[in-house]
Amino acid sequence: MGRKNRRGSLKPDLTPLIDVIFLLIIFFMISTTFNNYGTIPIELPSSTVESKKENKAVEIIVDKHGRFYVNTEGKNQEVTLEDIPNHLQGVEEVTISADRDMKYQTVMNVMTKVKEQNIANMGLTFYE
Repeated sequence: MGRKNRRGSLKPDLTPLIDVIFLLIIFFMISTTFNNYGTIPIELPSSTVESKKENKAVEIIVDKHGRFYVNTEGKNQEVTLEDIPNHLQGVEEVTISADRDMKYQTVMNVMTKVKEQNIANMGLTFYE
């Protein structure tokens, strides 16, 4: 019986080598410590300007009978046309809510009173 010698190409098994490399990668990833970069303490300048005040808004309601109500802080208070400017001191925004069936001249009178107080933000809504 003779021995046959295989002279074909022999390839080494790389599976254990790949396993060891993955284990080393995992080991280095777990054992790595991350550098915490130091922070630089800074002092922000303080502002001399006052913070913006809360936007005060008032709603003036005009019903179909020509009565006026001023809604401030959720309370409707009946007022006269001449008394409306007294309720607009320090107000930045006014919304006029008017009944759709009333005379438009009444709304114009209210708008004139608001404009006399130099209030730039004025809105107009109609309800039924």
